[in-house]
Amino acid sequence: MGRVEAQHQLAAQFATIARQLDPRARLAGVRRLSGGMSAQITVLDLVRPDAPQQTVVVRQYGPKNVAADPRPAATETRLLRLLRTAGIPVPEPRLADDTRRVLDGPYAVISYIPGHGPAASWSVSLAEQLTDVLVRLHRLDATPVRNWLPPYATRIDRWLAEPPVRPDESMRETRIRAVLNRWWPQRIELPARILHGDYWPGNTMWADGRLAAVIDWEDAAWGDQRSDLANIRLELLWAYGAEACQDLTDRYRAAFPTIDFADQPYWDLVAATRPVGRLHEWGLDPGGMATFLKQYQEFVDAALNQVGSDASGT
Repeated sequence: MGRVEAQHQLAAQFATIARQLDPRARLAGVRRLSGGMSAQITVLDLVRPDAPQQTVVVRQYGPKNVAADPRPAATETRLLRLLRTAGIPVPEPRLADDTRRVLDGPYAVISYIPGHGPAASWSVSLAEQLTDVLVRLHRLDATPVRNWLPPYATRIDRWLAEPPVRPDESMRETRIRAVLNRWWPQRIELPARILHGDYWPGNTMWADGRLAAVIDWEDAAWGDQRSDLANIRLELLWAYGAEACQDLTDRYRAAFPTIDFADQPYWDLVAATRPVGRLHEWGLDPGGMATFLKQYQEFVDAALNQVGSDASGT
């Protein structure tokens, strides 16, 4: 199939999706968005004579999503509905199709959130809002999702069960594995909560200084909330620096005064397993790669120092 023919076919497929959303709507615009790592994002503009223009987002799931969940569109749509009911700012789910009858793979349609990414500089407002949403998410009981979202722990089970032939020592892989292989089987988890799985500023949308929506829920799971905290701690270190990381951590811990955070360094090491062996997928330029690796090493070394003798690997 030639390029022009493929473009026409894709336009016809998106026109079908538009009619599914509203039989009287006409597809007026199609534009692809860059930046999605695990899903292809396309924005559709729908028009009809008697109503304002609608703008929606089509999320096409990639092979890794489908391997983890054969019905990713239905799962994410169900989760977004639950979260919206609970008052968590997320896009409105509009349509889910895991059949491959229209596109080559599963897709979901969600509302378009006008706005932009987070501010370039850390601020009290940014800290308060990022913390507030994470706290509200982690106050939700995970019981309603345990039958259809995966447990977070299975990802670490798999990671520890599949050691590489050549560990990435620039990312402290051997030392991380040594610590987690001892601690993970005997860990004591907090009561299960709904987890975003990749909560960081890059997965938020902002408008007029307000956090309008948390997006990209394909890694959602249930489990110990300290895993979500660890993930954003690492991401904040890279995006805004050590002071931002500590600021959000202090705010989050203050919101849960009865929780024991003594094991947080271990959860930090759990979060550090996510990019191991995957940095090439992030599309970083050499400068960005060097910056991230330096911040990553500082994060891991701090956690290893806090867990003490476990860090030796002996």
